[in-house]
Amino acid sequence: MVTIQAGIRSEPVWAGLHERAVTETYKGVVSIGVDLGTSTSKYCDGTRVLFFSSVAGDPLTDQLEESWRRMNRSTDQRWIHNLALWDEARKAWRYIGAMTRSSQRQQWFTEGGVLQNFDDAYLALQAGLFLLAVEREAARRKAKKRRTPNRVALGFGMPIKGGEHALERFLDHVRSRLETEDGKRVMKIRAKNVATAEEREETIEVVFSLVQFQAYGAYMVLLFSKFDMKLYNTYVVDVGHGTWISLPVVDNEADIALADSVPAGIHSITSNISQALFEKSGQKVKIQEQRIMEKLARGEREIEVPGAGVFNFEAMLDAECEALANDIMKKIRLDVGSLGAKGVGLDYIAIVGGGAKLVFDKLKARVTEFFGWDAKMADERVVGEDALPVDGRWVNAAGLMLLARDQIAIDLDKDVDPSLEISEVVSDQA
Repeated sequence: MVTIQAGIRSEPVWAGLHERAVTETYKGVVSIGVDLGTSTSKYCDGTRVLFFSSVAGDPLTDQLEESWRRMNRSTDQRWIHNLALWDEARKAWRYIGAMTRSSQRQQWFTEGGVLQNFDDAYLALQAGLFLLAVEREAARRKAKKRRTPNRVALGFGMPIKGGEHALERFLDHVRSRLETEDGKRVMKIRAKNVATAEEREETIEVVFSLVQFQAYGAYMVLLFSKFDMKLYNTYVVDVGHGTWISLPVVDNEADIALADSVPAGIHSITSNISQALFEKSGQKVKIQEQRIMEKLARGEREIEVPGAGVFNFEAMLDAECEALANDIMKKIRLDVGSLGAKGVGLDYIAIVGGGAKLVFDKLKARVTEFFGWDAKMADERVVGEDALPVDGRWVNAAGLMLLARDQIAIDLDKDVDPSLEISEVVSDQA
């Protein structure tokens, strides 16, 4: 068994306790990975992935709620699509996920690679754990199994820009919000389904929490799958919606000094294309970035501009992706030089994330030329989504779940379960 003791932990290691006590401590515990991303917050419990926008809405007044319920025509009455949580810090109900679109003011709690608001981030953590508990309970009822206490071990993924101190501060913030019942640390959650007016309370025991940087989750997935638990120095590039992240992992540890999060990603590409189409068409109608993003997801490269005809934006997209690949490669070159000065070489370059497909081939070609690799070596050492057992969009959440699962195996002195069998994806979209 490889010991993966990477991350800041909220509770003491169970060394020295009787084996039976340790085993009982982890009885029924579900390992959950939490990726508080710039665009969406993602949660993975090993069998399902759940995600919603990293945004919280205005306090929910009775009048606003009643007005919204009268006007609502949606048939989607799921909790994840109609969620409000009681915000203890503000003493008010707050919109979360899809419901934030009904709010006059939206507050993104992660921006520019920095966690902006700990209270809102904690609210999102509560939302994710509550919604996963709802999904697990529904699965238990379907299987006709009895309800069991909700007990979780958390692996957090935090934005890089704030540095290691931000990890510690957020963990302290989470710990300060938990309550103690019968010697257990628990999270109390009050939730409301705004569509149905149903309220529900949930108590979740948090056995321990581990915090790491977001892109470390992708490394963990590679470690458990492609690397077969062998430690390889890996440079992770995570191309997301609002940022791209660079994270060298050397001897199983994230190199904090070189890690970075740059506010450019899919959103920057689609915004630039939208602006270019606006200028090219000569119209006063601007194409929303979301429409362009939907075209990208379907592999389409043409879009209709009202009153101006159909435009092919493939050349624009290619130019934007070339520019992004150049920027990422500049960072890789600098970091390889810094690592080399320390006598460190890289075994793998991993290119992951929701935007990885847009730049993978371009970035791979640049990396191959820089290192002087032949095609066979490049295919082996530059890895992307094909090397992952899960979708690149939630690879970090899955890897952070594995980090928590591995910590339990260490405490129990057992081999860790490396399996990832994601059979369900739940989102706040209909």
